Amino acid sequence: MPGHRLSKRDIEAMAEKYFCMYCLLLLRDAMQTSCGHFYCQSCLVNLIKDETSMVMICLKDQTRLLPTQVFADKFMRREILALVVYCTFVEDGCQWKGEVRHLESHTSTCEFLKLPCVHPGCGVLVKKADLTKHLKEECMYRLEKCPFCQQQINLNKMKVHHETDCPAYPVRCGNCNREDIPRRRLRDHQDPTFGDCENVEGPCPFSHIGCPKKEVLSKRERKKHVEEANTFHTSLLLKQILPMTKEIEGILTRNPSVISRNPQLLSNFDGVVQDILNQLQSGTEERRNQEAKLREHSERITLLERTVALGNVSGTEASVRRLPEAEGDLPSGENSRRLVNLENRTADHEVLLVENNRTMEEVRRDVGNIKRQLDNIQESSRRHDRRIESIEHTLALRNVTLADLEEYVRQQEFSSYDGQLLWRISDYARKRNEAVTGQQVSFYSPCFFTSRYGYKMCARFYLNGDGMGRGTHISIFFVVMRGQYDALLRWPFRQKVTFMLLDQDNAEHVIDAFRPDPNSSSFQRPRRETNIASGCPMFCLLAELNNHAYVRDDTMFLKIIVDTTDL
Repeated sequence: MPGHRLSKRDIEAMAEKYFCMYCLLLLRDAMQTSCGHFYCQSCLVNLIKDETSMVMICLKDQTRLLPTQVFADKFMRREILALVVYCTFVEDGCQWKGEVRHLESHTSTCEFLKLPCVHPGCGVLVKKADLTKHLKEECMYRLEKCPFCQQQINLNKMKVHHETDCPAYPVRCGNCNREDIPRRRLRDHQDPTFGDCENVEGPCPFSHIGCPKKEVLSKRERKKHVEEANTFHTSLLLKQILPMTKEIEGILTRNPSVISRNPQLLSNFDGVVQDILNQLQSGTEERRNQEAKLREHSERITLLERTVALGNVSGTEASVRRLPEAEGDLPSGENSRRLVNLENRTADHEVLLVENNRTMEEVRRDVGNIKRQLDNIQESSRRHDRRIESIEHTLALRNVTLADLEEYVRQQEFSSYDGQLLWRISDYARKRNEAVTGQQVSFYSPCFFTSRYGYKMCARFYLNGDGMGRGTHISIFFVVMRGQYDALLRWPFRQKVTFMLLDQDNAEHVIDAFRPDPNSSSFQRPRRETNIASGCPMFCLLAELNNHAYVRDDTMFLKIIVDTTDL
């Protein structure tokens, strides 16, 4: 990690010897070269020009240096740690003053510490204490739930989302001026065949399967036509569905694999069958009403017949009794004419009865046919349901197998076997926000190996820091994992580990390294899936991320190098 950052007044007052020749910051873990110049321990890696021989070039006088010609200057380290400095935020109003050894501890809790917003597009520096409030209430790039479709949308894009994309945003129909129609339903509302828009005209919904009503109808005319021609439309649907049923059964019998290639076939068929069933139920109800009316008419006709018969008998008897008494009142032709009229009326009633009986018989026959067809369709639907259940079970088993294969391929894609891992971390802003709010404070890298049969390892990354670095630093830790060949390896793990946060402009990488403590349980042979993580809780200041291209296009790159020279 590079040197200590100081306030402007301390930089002007401090002697030049206390500054690193590479990072130009106050020396951290001072190292002195044989030519008398000082560097931070982590900055020495940047002086290496030949990785094979590990030869370094001094920036001051271009002297070639071997690793044995650079040593830790403990006196300089003690002297630097005892220097009295101001807080780096003294110009913002902080009054703290103390030794360098306490500077980072104070900075991590300083009320004037400013951190960059986790959203790259925002770019606002916010006091540490106000960062959570900024992310939840102020940042225009924060994610907010759309009140209409419930999707998570960046606040600065919410208006555009409402105007163009939101499927549940209420819009106005341009035809009938109806308000508050969800955008995803506007097309259905304006559909000329099945829509409910009052001002959209269209043909009969059944015109494409044989209804002769081809002209354009208003919604009211279309509704009236559909109600009047309900039985006729049902027969048209039956003519369409019966050949389709036979065709589908034939296809499934000859080649069951068709379902796997066309999974929508049966779902579409079930929808059509359901529509036909609804139509049949409606037609059956209408026929019940007709039967009730026919029974009512039959009862009325029977009553009329009885009335006519009683009238004939009583009328004849009265005429016979009155004939002697009133010979000259009515001519005999008048009585004959009345009898003929009554007989004609009775004959008409008998014709109506015969016609009604014949109609009822036809209705019963039609209802029986429809019931048989309905039973056949329901049985076919049940067979299809059983086939679909079998197919879904098979697909579920295949999905499980595919998921296992995808996980294996993913591990193979990111794994390396040379002791080095180049880790690409995407969606930085989202992950940083989740770390700040506590939703997910850390995540693991893909595993990598020192060799094909060597140690298995990974890294654990905290974007909002952990331990001493929480809230101020990025923390990174090294994790030894249980591998298949641990029984053949040397324990405890002793290899040097180097962490690098890569500057995407290749100007100044953040580098830190450590050698494992053989007595630590973190580096013994793993008895569980992973050992306890160990590493650098104060790997990089969060404020440093804006000074170089460590994050670009919402992406960060980390490199972990494990020394394999003595394996």
